[in-house]
Amino acid sequence: MDAIASINALQSSFIKTWSLVHGGEYEIRPISRDDHDAVLDLFQHLSSQSRYFRYAHAMSTLPETLLEQIISSSTSDDFALAAYIKKNSNDPESLVGISRYVRDVNSTRGEFSLSVSDDYHHEGIGSHLMQGILDCAKLNGLSEIYGYVIKENHDMLVLMRHLGYELHTDEDDAKIYIAINQTAYVAHLNPMVTTAT
Repeated sequence: MDAIASINALQSSFIKTWSLVHGGEYEIRPISRDDHDAVLDLFQHLSSQSRYFRYAHAMSTLPETLLEQIISSSTSDDFALAAYIKKNSNDPESLVGISRYVRDVNSTRGEFSLSVSDDYHHEGIGSHLMQGILDCAKLNGLSEIYGYVIKENHDMLVLMRHLGYELHTDEDDAKIYIAINQTAYVAHLNPMVTTAT
C-alpha cells in the first residue's frame, strides 16, 4: 500500500461509520488486499443489469486480473474505497459497495467507477462512496474525475446530477454520458434515498 496515498485519503471526512437510511450502520474505508473474497461476493450480489451498467457488457464472472487491480487500488494514481455493513455483533462484515478512481497517464484527471450491492440500494451508500472518492482524489492531487454512464442507467444519472456532475454525451457512443466533476469543491450532501445509489 502507498502510505502517502493512504494517509492523504484518511483525511477525508467521508471515511467513517455512517447510518443507513433504513436503520443500521456501515463503514467506509480504503480497500485492501484482504478484501479479495469480499469483492467476489459483492460481484455475486450485483444483478445482470447492474453488472452491465458497471462494466458496459454482460459479465458472469469477475476476471482475476480485474479483481487483483481492484484490491490493489491503494496508490495516489489508483485508489478505492469500500463500504462494509455489519447487521449485528454476531455477523461477519459484508462488502456492499466500492468506489474507485484511476488517474489518467501524466494527468491530474482520473476515471471513477461505482458498484453497490443490489440488496443495499436506496440507503445512501452510493452517494457517500462517490463523495468520498472525489474527496480522496482531491487529497491525492487530482483536479477532476469523470466516468462513463450508460444513458439507460437512470438511477446513476439522478445520483450524478444530485452530486453536481456535468453530463455530456460521449462523442464516440451516443448511448453513453460522460459525467465530470471538479475536485475543487466536494459537496457534503444528504444521500439519495429515492433512487438506487
